Amino acid sequence: MTIDEQLYQLPLIGRFIRRLYSYFKNHILFTDVIHIATGFGLGLILAGGSFFRLGVLALSIGIAGHLFAFLKGK
Repeated sequence: MTIDEQLYQLPLIGRFIRRLYSYFKNHILFTDVIHIATGFGLGLILAGGSFFRLGVLALSIGIAGHLFAFLKGK
């Protein structure tokens, strides 16, 4: 059993992971961009100061990308 199959078996979130992964595995560039935006956003938020707003924007892009992938997944 692969790690993906094990994640699919998790109670409550397994079906969400399966749906996201079904979209992500076919759209690698999109996946990379939203995960980079999410990490970048979290880093800028933690840095704080004048970077906080840019961090919130980048994190919002990452969250919106995950929501989009969830809606488009099978």
